[in-house]
Amino acid sequence: MLVRQKIAAVVRKGRSHADPLIVGICFFIFIVFMFGSAPIYSAEEKTAADEQTKQIKIPSSKIGLVDEDVSASDSGYLNKERASVARQAMGPCRPVHGKVTILVAVVTTSYERFYNVAQDSLRCYLKSTNYTFLLINLDTDKRVNEQCGHNQLFFKKHCAASVYLNDTDWLMVLDADAGVVNPNHCIEEWIDTRVDLIFYERFFNWEIASGNYIARNTPFAKHFLKTWADWQYEQPKNFNGADNGVLQIHILKAVLPSAVSEREACDRIWRRGDGYDTYMAYVTCVKVTLGATRLWPGKVRIYRRGHGWVRDGMLTADRWCQRDFMLHGWKHNRTGIAGWMSPFEKEFNIDECGIGEAGWHWRKDYRTSEENIKESLKNFERGAGINFPKVARVHPYLSEGDIGSCWPHCDDLV
Repeated sequence: MLVRQKIAAVVRKGRSHADPLIVGICFFIFIVFMFGSAPIYSAEEKTAADEQTKQIKIPSSKIGLVDEDVSASDSGYLNKERASVARQAMGPCRPVHGKVTILVAVVTTSYERFYNVAQDSLRCYLKSTNYTFLLINLDTDKRVNEQCGHNQLFFKKHCAASVYLNDTDWLMVLDADAGVVNPNHCIEEWIDTRVDLIFYERFFNWEIASGNYIARNTPFAKHFLKTWADWQYEQPKNFNGADNGVLQIHILKAVLPSAVSEREACDRIWRRGDGYDTYMAYVTCVKVTLGATRLWPGKVRIYRRGHGWVRDGMLTADRWCQRDFMLHGWKHNRTGIAGWMSPFEKEFNIDECGIGEAGWHWRKDYRTSEENIKESLKNFERGAGINFPKVARVHPYLSEGDIGSCWPHCDDLV
């Protein structure tokens, strides 16, 4: 409770430097609260992956670009798209990208005990839109259990997404503890039609998040989700990050199929992991290998930290600004449990929702300016950097090498 109060104080006062001790404690809480082998391509698989990459063509009529290259001149593309679909005064969300569906996958044991606040905020939001909502019980859903034999929750969730993606144009997959804090947004604001899968980085550790993502109904996206789920049977037995750990190298393999030596280096680091700190060395390796690129046409886009449709609410003690849409980490059934004071003064009455801001009872002191949120995120970013595990500050091309295992054929796939 004391930590929460101090975080809130930082947010309210807009201090330029957060207390390093508190930031460190908050970082530790994130690790505890928010918290599973990578196959190497055969020669045939490498060749096939490379050929698939060469054959990807994206019609400019489909993506709204002059050509299929992503260059500096395209940097404002999504901003223009977002402006054209931005929700105004709780008005309609125009289906400019076709049918959009939200999927939340749960299991009976946890859903009966948690997530009411998050799920009620989502239901209230949906009453003012035309999006389709799917609450999928992974224990009992017939379609999922016919096609997904996975017995680990998170991997089965991605298989379920691949199944239901067939029924829509775009599928937003959400964790059950992700809730809407500001309904004056449309999902279309974060859809980028240049790609088939959209992810974002978690703010506190730079990891590509696995719980919340957007998928397009394409063969690439469905294959990506299904093979991601099938990693359940291939994941290493050490501390590996489960589906989140798998996602890092799964994306690397999908977008840079020719980076075999680099991927094998990250794989070795991953397999050596024995805890969170060494796991983060693997995450760093993948991030270094991916470089500054965040969009691979026809494949994947990764939003920078704090720029996606959802972020962890604890970053700002659940304070929010107009730019925010969803916050993640709302596990409790009601406000006030374990000292958690949600952004809402009282529980949702879904019957009130559907017209304008009716049904949204915000705490006045939780809504703040964009500048205050920026300052809070900047402070947290500084603390996260200071407290980032030393063993995770790796330079894979120095510690693992990049030509010793493949010379003189390292560039054969380029």
